[in-house]
Amino acid sequence: MKKQIKIAIGAVVVLGFAGLVATRMMKPQEEMQTKGLPAVTLTTATEGSIEQTTALMGTVQPSDTYYITPKVAGELVEIYVQNGQSVEEGAPIAKIDNQKQIDAAKSQMEAANASVQAASQQAATAQDAVNRMTPLYESGDISVQSYNQTANSAKAAASQVDAAKAQAASAKLNYETQVEFATVTAPAAGVVQNQNMTLHGMVSQSSQLCVITGTGAKVVKFNVTEDVLQNLTMGQTVTVEKNGTSYSGTITKLTKLVDPQSGLFPVEATLSGAGALSDGSSTKLSLVAAKADHALLVPVDAVYYSGGNPYVYTYENGLVKRVFITTGISDDQHYEVTDGLDGTEQIVNSWTDDIYDGAEVRIVDADGQTTEDASTGAETEETHAAD
Repeated sequence: MKKQIKIAIGAVVVLGFAGLVATRMMKPQEEMQTKGLPAVTLTTATEGSIEQTTALMGTVQPSDTYYITPKVAGELVEIYVQNGQSVEEGAPIAKIDNQKQIDAAKSQMEAANASVQAASQQAATAQDAVNRMTPLYESGDISVQSYNQTANSAKAAASQVDAAKAQAASAKLNYETQVEFATVTAPAAGVVQNQNMTLHGMVSQSSQLCVITGTGAKVVKFNVTEDVLQNLTMGQTVTVEKNGTSYSGTITKLTKLVDPQSGLFPVEATLSGAGALSDGSSTKLSLVAAKADHALLVPVDAVYYSGGNPYVYTYENGLVKRVFITTGISDDQHYEVTDGLDGTEQIVNSWTDDIYDGAEVRIVDADGQTTEDASTGAETEETHAAD
């Protein structure tokens, strides 16, 4: 009995499988192929403007920075400022004992003044001689040669007075300069930083006493490649981000002199309302590195790569074709196409593993229907109309 039941069950299974195979074999060949075609969506290239944004790192600094160095060498006998102290323009920073230079300049000034006095006396004597000889020359009592010799001597003495006065003026300026340079003053209003002076320490003209940072706007300094530099302009907008806050700025300094250490080109932008940023802090910034107008644009999702070469799939008469293109700049949504397309092509902008060059595909329209779905619906309506 059990053996008969097993035989019956086996027969049922075999018959069922045979029925499935028969049903599959009886389907029209065209329907089987249609359901197997990959479905894609289409788009076209558009004309428009595109900007490529570059993210960089920069350093925040005050707009005005003054490195304070003495103009004379000597001993620091007074220190008037400390780190973090605000100063006004002309405020004293330190006093240097350069009394030896002052004394030497004073001696030179006094000697120069004495030379002026001596030259003036000689000139006066020479002029007196000319004055005495003039009536005698006019009356013919002395020769022309004697008179001219005396007159020339007077002129030479007057020239020596002028030279002595010039030397005296220079000596006076040197003396006043030495006295002035004894007190180091702030060149502008700002905040004292990096003060590293030691009382009674010796300094020279190359010693940095401190740094004064201006109280004006902040700037961000950064470096760019030559390609990016060529697309930057004075006044161009940059955006700085720090601790979740964004600050706007404009480029105020461009240079074509490369930094020998980094091999890049330094750029500076002045920030607006960035007083809360700390001097010397690093920050992220972004700017438009390139821009193209009236460009032919395709969606990013439509571009693929083969061996590093970009290409798109175009659609025509139910088939797709792989077309290699040349791209320019890009953003998050589009690529600029500079060669390979003329803008009239229908472009595949959806991906499927079954797509390849020359593949037959179905088109998905804006309503989500494929070309076959639409034709099937039309046939159904015609059938209902006939009924």
